Amino acid sequence: MLLGWYWPSGWTAAYSALTGGMIATLANAWFAFKVLGPRQSDEPAAALRGFYWGELNKILFTCAMFVAAFVLIRPVNAAALLAVYFFVHMTPAAVNVLSRRK
Repeated sequence: MLLGWYWPSGWTAAYSALTGGMIATLANAWFAFKVLGPRQSDEPAAALRGFYWGELNKILFTCAMFVAAFVLIRPVNAAALLAVYFFVHMTPAAVNVLSRRK
C-alpha cells in the first residue's frame, strides 16, 4: 500500500519505500523465528535468553540490511526508506491504541 503511495513521487521513492518495508518485515520475521522457532523450552531462563539472542540477531540483521540498502541501491530515497521502515514498526502500536478506544 505504501509502495502505491510513493509511486507518484517516482520509481526511486517507490522502490526505496518497498525496501524500507521489507527491512522491517524481514527483521521482525527473523526475530519471531528465533524466539518462537522449533526449540522452545519450558525453562524461564532459557526462554529469556532466547528473547535476548533473538533481539540481538534482529538488530544486527537490521543494520546489515540498512548498510546493504544504502550501498547497493543507487539512487536511494532515504526519506521514503526510513519513513516506511518506521511506519511498519509503529503500526502495531497504533492498532493497539485504536483498538482500546472501543
